[in-house]
Amino acid sequence: MLSYFVTGTGTNVGKTVVTTLLTDFLSDQHTQLFPYKPIQTGANIVDGKLLAPDPEMYKHVFKDSEFDRHCTYVLQMPSSPHLAAEKENVTFHLGKIHQHITEIEKRYDGIVVEGAGGLYVPMTKTGYCMIDFMKELMYPVILVGEAGLGTINHTVLSIKVIQAKQIPIAGIILNGMGREDETLENDNIKMIEQLTNVPVVGTVPFVHNLEQRLKKKEERAILTKNWDKNITKN
Repeated sequence: MLSYFVTGTGTNVGKTVVTTLLTDFLSDQHTQLFPYKPIQTGANIVDGKLLAPDPEMYKHVFKDSEFDRHCTYVLQMPSSPHLAAEKENVTFHLGKIHQHITEIEKRYDGIVVEGAGGLYVPMTKTGYCMIDFMKELMYPVILVGEAGLGTINHTVLSIKVIQAKQIPIAGIILNGMGREDETLENDNIKMIEQLTNVPVVGTVPFVHNLEQRLKKKEERAILTKNWDKNITKN
């Protein structure tokens, strides 16, 4: 079973893009993984139904009749899961999420779980956080961070927490390469690897109209052209 947990140094760093690209990247190596977001907040109402935006991006690479299985819980409030659940009178049942994961693993080569926000985003008001969920699953982690200024501190701190929890790490992927000074971005990669002893297994370039480009196989190949094809061995 080949499964991953995609988390980030924070919100809006590119987890959904990386989850989508990782699913596609590994499919080229004859591995069919299922992208899964246990809890989606910030959903939109379309035709009277809640539409989860992150799985909508997955559709670009994963066209499957079981699309409703990409999320277990979908909430409208754009906030941390614990707050959205409280405001919308929803109770998260972790057993249901684990059951959902087990069912997916029976049908595919593995699963790519996308977390919400960063490591210490609360999933429940009792203080159960995303890092606790990651510890339960023990899937190798792909940490997504920004490529530019400030990423060394955010990325290293996140890696140190994951290492302290003894959760396996598959690698780091930095998003938005080319938006800032090339010397700075390349040095960020060097210093992050030096300080964490964890490889940056790939970068995603900064491009306009990213979601449109994700729809085309040849464009996705360009976006992942420098990814480590041995990522599954890390």
